[in-house]
Amino acid sequence: MKMKRRLLAFSLLFILCASVCAVPARADDLWSEDYYRAVDRTGALTEAQRDELDESCIAFMRRYGSDLVLCAVTGAVTYEEAAAFYEECEFGYGDGRDGFLWLYDADGERVTLFSFGAAQDRISQEAVRALESYTPGRDVYATLSAGIAYLESYLDAVDPAEGTEPERGALLPAWYPADTQSFVFFHDETAPRVVDEADIFTVAEEQAMEAQIAAIRSELQRDIVVYTDVTDYGLGKEALAEDFYDYNGYGYGDGAEGVCLFIDMDPNDRDWWVSCTGDETMSLYTEGVANLIDDALYEYMAAGDYGAGVADWIENIRGMYVKGNPFAPDWYPAPGETLTPHYDPDAKRVVDELGLLSEAELAALTEQAASIAAKRGVDVAIHIMQSPVGMDYDEVSATYYRYMGYAEDGILLSVYKRPGYYATTRISAFGAAADRLTDTNEQRLRSLCEAQTDNERYAEGLSRWLRQTEHMLRTGRVSRPASYWGMISALSLALGSVFGGVSLGVARAKMAPPKEKRDADAYIDSRGSRIREAGRHYLYTTTSRQYSPREKRSSGGGSSGRSSYHGSHSGSSGRSHSGSGRRF
Repeated sequence: MKMKRRLLAFSLLFILCASVCAVPARADDLWSEDYYRAVDRTGALTEAQRDELDESCIAFMRRYGSDLVLCAVTGAVTYEEAAAFYEECEFGYGDGRDGFLWLYDADGERVTLFSFGAAQDRISQEAVRALESYTPGRDVYATLSAGIAYLESYLDAVDPAEGTEPERGALLPAWYPADTQSFVFFHDETAPRVVDEADIFTVAEEQAMEAQIAAIRSELQRDIVVYTDVTDYGLGKEALAEDFYDYNGYGYGDGAEGVCLFIDMDPNDRDWWVSCTGDETMSLYTEGVANLIDDALYEYMAAGDYGAGVADWIENIRGMYVKGNPFAPDWYPAPGETLTPHYDPDAKRVVDELGLLSEAELAALTEQAASIAAKRGVDVAIHIMQSPVGMDYDEVSATYYRYMGYAEDGILLSVYKRPGYYATTRISAFGAAADRLTDTNEQRLRSLCEAQTDNERYAEGLSRWLRQTEHMLRTGRVSRPASYWGMISALSLALGSVFGGVSLGVARAKMAPPKEKRDADAYIDSRGSRIREAGRHYLYTTTSRQYSPREKRSSGGGSSGRSSYHGSHSGSSGRSHSGSGRRF
């Protein structure tokens, strides 16, 4: 009964509203014009807008042979309720009462498409479900008008005689081809490589990214494309990224080698998808590489720093192509490339690629390193760089020393730093210096330096490392840190207290026991004294928490987890793609 009352109330509400404005004439025996086909329960439409929409619905029905009703309501509507309203108002075309009902829930800001009669066979369920991700605006007139445009574009892409269905299922962008089956691939050198429909970049950022991509295209003959929008048009982010790349003339060679980054700024579901095309690109963009690149991009996207994040992403894609690893430094050899070790007395012995040191600090550390080298006959160097994520840090450190012009006997401290993370270190030693760098010495040297850099006292930590390195080269060992001796003192004090307590207990145990006194309770006044247990109450609570800041400086950053990834996927064009994506 409750459901029946809802159905009746819903139907009568619409019928009452519509009957007040009923059109008295019947235009054709195939359909009834007793009620307006533009029904507004929100009060947002003017009479002129309602008349215009009603005329558009009649024109739609004459052209496509299916009725079209547009409704704006304030609340969710079930299929049963919509069908009851459709039937009571005698909507529908022909004997089968074929037609569509485009319903906009203004409160929930949601669009639902219902179909009746033979109209149900003219639109796929995939196309209907795709509207669940469509986010309408608050303009009732524009949302109802969009229903007409959506159905017209959909039905125009269908051959009614064959009953074929298009591979698209939502309001599609202007660049989407009307006929995907007969689309012919092309290459457009002049097409923009940054298309910002979501308007998340400044003009200067777009220009800088275009120049950045143009240089990479000229150098590598590989395409890089960035596309933003506020919806995926119901196609899904993977398909939209692939279709945008395929249908707009991007890519090099027969395989259309290149990468497309699609950023969906849908306020209810923000995410991105990276689509890779071509055999080489797909082989390089493995799941491991995808996670590394997506991790780096996530830091920027989650912070809302879109321009800087995409610029960094572009450089990471370039690194993937050139070095096989997105975070390999420029000096690192490419796969198959051989570098020749050499000695260069003028090479810088303290290199700060991240700008963590002042000019005065650089000069002081350089002089300190040169003094040690002169005394001990070995090269001493320091290198600060961006963390080569995904690479072997020890190998990167050793490679840098070998090919940067340092002597055969020497030692290098590599300091790796990533934005938002603490620095970590590696030490590479060669020749005479390697003989002194035992595992214990290396561990102590790294600990001494990292203890200072954790507090961003970089110059102090590096200078301390140099002093202890000189001590190691001279004596063969590294001094223990002050914290070690403090710990030893504290341990000694604790052990002394334990042994002292044990000794005191033993001495007391040997003392004569007290003599028993009879009738001791005689001293207690039974009238004024009463002892009982009233309960146990704890006055203090101590909570211990352990925090390890070694990996991440703050809890506000970090990635959202591993990316979604697929190694092979065919878009609407039939091309093969791989890719990954992540929400932010």
